[in-house]
Amino acid sequence: MTYATNDQQHLQGSMLLASAIDKARSIMYEAHWVLDSSDPEQEKAAAEQQLKNQLVAALDKGFALHDANHPEFRTLDQYNQYGLYNPDNRYHIATISTPGKYVIRGKRGTSADLQIQVGTGEPGFDVNLTSPVTISQLALADLVVDDDGHFEIIISDCEEGNNWLNNSEVRTVGGVEKELKANSILIRESFMDWQEEVSGTWYIERQDTRGEPNPVTSPELINHQYQLTSDYLLGSVRGWIKFVEQLRPNLRVNHLSEPRETQDGLPGQWNSAGQFPINSDKAIIITVEKSTAPYQSIQVGDLWFNALDFCRRQISLNMAQAQPDKKGNYRFVISVEDPGVANWLDPAGASTSFVFLRWQSVPADYDMTQAPAPSVEIVDLDKLRDCLPDEPRFCRRQRKEQLAARQAASLNSPRGF
Repeated sequence: MTYATNDQQHLQGSMLLASAIDKARSIMYEAHWVLDSSDPEQEKAAAEQQLKNQLVAALDKGFALHDANHPEFRTLDQYNQYGLYNPDNRYHIATISTPGKYVIRGKRGTSADLQIQVGTGEPGFDVNLTSPVTISQLALADLVVDDDGHFEIIISDCEEGNNWLNNSEVRTVGGVEKELKANSILIRESFMDWQEEVSGTWYIERQDTRGEPNPVTSPELINHQYQLTSDYLLGSVRGWIKFVEQLRPNLRVNHLSEPRETQDGLPGQWNSAGQFPINSDKAIIITVEKSTAPYQSIQVGDLWFNALDFCRRQISLNMAQAQPDKKGNYRFVISVEDPGVANWLDPAGASTSFVFLRWQSVPADYDMTQAPAPSVEIVDLDKLRDCLPDEPRFCRRQRKEQLAARQAASLNSPRGF
């Protein structure tokens, strides 16, 4: 294998990365919501949190996912997340190349939903707002497993086996036929019950390099890995800022968008989003009807698309965790102060909460366009109980137990979900 060089090859790779970190920080500090903020230091702190997450993801990209000849799965978590990481998901990512034949082996877990995607492009967004393009995918309903739950998935250019994923596809782009070649695998396991559901096992190998040792460390290899890391960091930081800058004008303040089907993403996934300025004396009530989708959730993040601390703070709830009202609907309250309701969502210091609702594997016979859309009500915090007269009070002891159970499940090692 040969490695790309660059104009600064005489520099040590770590110096290249140090320069990229400094550039990334400057880019983030110039985001308009930092410059226009009434509390720019708080927004810079949130920026530093996002920079940390992006840096860890970039290091994974450069040093663990760089070699498509010797692939391995990396799992995203609270430390290397990007793009409003879903706390209910366990993500597995690997790098491949096309042509090339890969085999994934494992045992099915008990997640509520599962999607396996082969695509081209980098995880997240880059500066051109190019997200990974899905070439082929395998949903939970289509995964063939044996009586013990074991499976084998083949990724190649010729159909083979019960679970086959194509690694290339010819598509017409701008009137021109273009062959898309896969370079990545993304697996999403979605969990509703953090205590009981468990992840599957996942192993990947490339067939024609099976049993071969990987290249020995060399200055060229290390510099190449640092270069991959630096390029990914800068591209991702620029891309996500550009994404937010284009997204926010299309989202009305204190309003949730009508549910819509995800574009070029999960089959059967729908989402709704909104942005809500956080005021200490206000509460945001969001009412959602339960659907027949096997997975449904709500999550709050910040303007940087940080998923916030989902291990120790209740910044998300799925419909197995949330408590329904007497009509079977779900009412969530976003407020700085704990309002004493079970379905409280903690903004965790965000100046503006980005709210995201997900429905996955929506049945074909369930018409999301005809279902009642999520509703929003902004009320004075001291008048909240007037709006929720039948809501049981959730005391401090119950909250501590709720958060302790959340922490125990999310930080289980190896993580149970």
